[in-house]
Order: sequence, then C-alpha cells, then structure tokens
Amino acid sequence: MRERGALGRGMRVGMVMAGVPALPWAALTLVVAVVEFATGGDTGFATRDLRYCGLLVAGSAVAGVFMGSVLGGGLALVSRFVVRPWPLAFVGALLGGLAFVSEFAVVAVGTDGGYAEIAVTFLAWPVMTGVAAAHSSDIAGLTRTWGWLWGRGIGRRRGVCGHGVPEHLG
Repeated sequence: MRERGALGRGMRVGMVMAGVPALPWAALTLVVAVVEFATGGDTGFATRDLRYCGLLVAGSAVAGVFMGSVLGGGLALVSRFVVRPWPLAFVGALLGGLAFVSEFAVVAVGTDGGYAEIAVTFLAWPVMTGVAAAHSSDIAGLTRTWGWLWGRGIGRRRGVCGHGVPEHLG
C-alpha cells in the first residue's frame, strides 16, 4: 500500500503552501503592533494588529490543514489509477491551485482587505501550485525525492515499520 502516509505528507506541503504567503504579513502586523505599543500610539490600532496577526497565523494553519488534506487525500485516491509522474503532477497542481483559494480568504480577512497583500498572495498562487505539482509523486508515495516529506518516526529504523515489523511483512 503505497498511499500510506499520504495525508501526512500532504499536510506538510499544505502547511508550506499556506505559510509562505501569510506568515510574512503576520510578522509585519506583529512588528507594527509592537511599534504602536512602544511609541505610545493608539492602543486600539495595536490590539487590532495583534488580532490580525493571530488571525493570519491561525487561519493560515487551518488553510494549510485544508490544503494538505485535499492534496493528500486526492493524490492518494488518484495514485491508485495513475502512476506516471506527469499526470500525477497535473492532478497535484489542479488540487493545489483549487485549494489555495482558502489562503486568499485568510489573507483578505487578516490584512483588512489590503490591495498589496492580496496582490502578492495572488502572485504566489502559481508558485504554490508548482510546489504542489513538484511534490505530488512524493505525496502519493510513488517516489522519495524530497526527504523533508518523509519524516522519521521516533525510534524508526531502516527496513522496520512503526510497529517493529519488517516492512516487507507489514
């Protein structure tokens, strides 16, 4: 069963896809809030910026879980029928591109509809779609090209699955 762990690998890619566009804006809102508190500015704006920072971080995490589950589940399902890398990359790009819309909602709400923030997120859309396409064979479990997707379990040894049974038996 090569699909084993596809959801976890999909979650890793989904969190990257969600974190790259949103976390810089969260850091910026945090810096602005600290500056407003430190200079004695309007505390209402500072607390609003802290709320936006939390919303961007939490919303990005939720969007990452959503994108990861769409990628992992969809690619695990499709990999039962498609085993060639290019069609699988196309399906990964399609799923990643469609699921990335959730990140637009997070950035739009978390930045109070800022045009620049939404424009930069829009420009990140094809890049993150490419990330999903490039990692689709690994997510489906057909290749082991990207080592960071294949996390090591605690006490995991080469050739032994998580339950201590040799992989060729379990």
